[in-house]
Amino acid sequence: MPISRLTSPRLYAVAVVAAIMAWQPAWAATAATAAAANEPVFLYTVRKGDELIKMSAESFSSPDDWKEIVTLNKLKTPDAIQPGQILKIPTRLMKLLPLNAALVSTSGDVQLGGIKAGVGTPVPEGSKLQTGRNSSAVLELADGSRVTLLPNTLAELATSRSYGLRGDTAASGSTNWFSGLLRLSAGALDTLAAKNVKRASPLQIQTPTSLVGVRGTQFRVAFDDPVSQNARTEVLEGNVRADNPAQGNGADLAQGKGSVFNAAVKAIAVVDLPKAPDLSKLPDLIFKPQALWPMPTATSYKAFRAQIAGDQNFDKIVRDMVVKDGNAAFADLPNGQWFARIRSIRDDSIEGYDTVKVVQVMIPSQPGQPARQWTVTGDALEMADGKQTLRFGHTGLDDSHAVIASVKLARPPFTRIGRAVFKGDMQDIRIELGALDANEPLELNLTVAQQDGAIVFPVDYAFSALAADGRADGALKRLASQGGTSAAAFETAKENLAEKTKMTKEEAAEEARQRAEELALARASEKAQPEVAEIKPAATKAKAKAKANQNLQARLKTKPAKVQPRNPARRNCGVRSDYFCADITFRPAG
Repeated sequence: MPISRLTSPRLYAVAVVAAIMAWQPAWAATAATAAAANEPVFLYTVRKGDELIKMSAESFSSPDDWKEIVTLNKLKTPDAIQPGQILKIPTRLMKLLPLNAALVSTSGDVQLGGIKAGVGTPVPEGSKLQTGRNSSAVLELADGSRVTLLPNTLAELATSRSYGLRGDTAASGSTNWFSGLLRLSAGALDTLAAKNVKRASPLQIQTPTSLVGVRGTQFRVAFDDPVSQNARTEVLEGNVRADNPAQGNGADLAQGKGSVFNAAVKAIAVVDLPKAPDLSKLPDLIFKPQALWPMPTATSYKAFRAQIAGDQNFDKIVRDMVVKDGNAAFADLPNGQWFARIRSIRDDSIEGYDTVKVVQVMIPSQPGQPARQWTVTGDALEMADGKQTLRFGHTGLDDSHAVIASVKLARPPFTRIGRAVFKGDMQDIRIELGALDANEPLELNLTVAQQDGAIVFPVDYAFSALAADGRADGALKRLASQGGTSAAAFETAKENLAEKTKMTKEEAAEEARQRAEELALARASEKAQPEVAEIKPAATKAKAKAKANQNLQARLKTKPAKVQPRNPARRNCGVRSDYFCADITFRPAG
């Protein structure tokens, strides 16, 4: 009966209420559908065995969320799903699974929650990472994205989550549905967002004045000027969206574009990044003690960003500076071969593309002699009771270096007869050689490593055993094959050594392999020995170092390291690992 024909007011009111109740579900469904159409959703492909009600109980925020899925996807019943069918599922309905990130590279002072952290350290959601002066770290997120924290940076992994479905890989931490947010409080981040990854929301970098969202790209975000409180974003590859929450506006930044954001400024200027500078006329060698390296002059830019790393991927950035006076100062940089990258800076602080150059930091050269990186000093060969001892010091090394000194016969089978491991701050080096034939030709090989990763080329000396008890000062003669400063110096030295000592190619290859082994041992010693010194009182550090060195020498002499076959795939990598020798090509997103 129509409502208008009801004569009882009470019956009329009941009918109105009933009509509203009958109409309300349709209205709610329409509103829910409209809201869902404007929010992030999963496009989930139904698999065999899927049951919507069961999925709701296992993977959704509420067991009753299946009702909204039915409405959104216009299903007649929750059972009306078939394998291969695509369902729209709002991300807000999904259960969140926290995922750890991990530190894959550290250099210098890196702290997680105020505690020193190293490679392999897990980084849970909510953790704060901080790098000190001349320090850096690389954080790998759960989706494979890599974020480099430059020196003097403080950042928080605010969000690191996945959204899981029944049978999905989310429980194992390898889900594609990832959501990540880093908060940058100070410093700068270089980000390489993983590509071909499904994300529930764009990977985001938040500063006090900006929010940058990205899907598959390479970009930089910095909040490193406490005076201006500016945040800047520079896109090297792909596209990003950068917003200024305080002003309620933002800008889309394409590849090669950058912008500065300030909470008090509404206008947003999108500008071109400066092109990579020409470093071809800059010197390859940097001489101490001043160690000044000139910046490019054939450019209209007056300021540059200079970064130094021990690896070509710049995972271990040990120096990061803005140069405004024309010269970068590297006086405190340890001797060795380093990778330098330079980029121009606009007047508005936007930084451009990088150019990388290999440079060599060296001690001053002596008049009439070629420049060299380091050298042995005060050497002497002593013989008492028929047993010989080699002693020497050095110049051009510091306590960041670890050295393997190996003495071997300079003739086939080139047997190693003595070895010592020492730090760069230790001067009186002694190697016991034992009884030797008179005038036996010998060779001293020195291999240097340092934790920051710089390459310090090996140095070789020739000398001869004494014929009788006594002492011979200045017995070591530096081989002419040494002293090179190019990246090919190691291979050149190997070839020259083969010629000078009448080595076969196989013997020369074995010599190179032994060098790689010694370098690995030097690196291990460089990391281990400081811990021995740190647990001793300051007054006994020197004695502790000397004792530890003597014990290590004794162990090495009685238990020489096993010879392992060299991986042929590493032939062109010298003594570096496959990782640092990989050629990495970044491709634009999309």
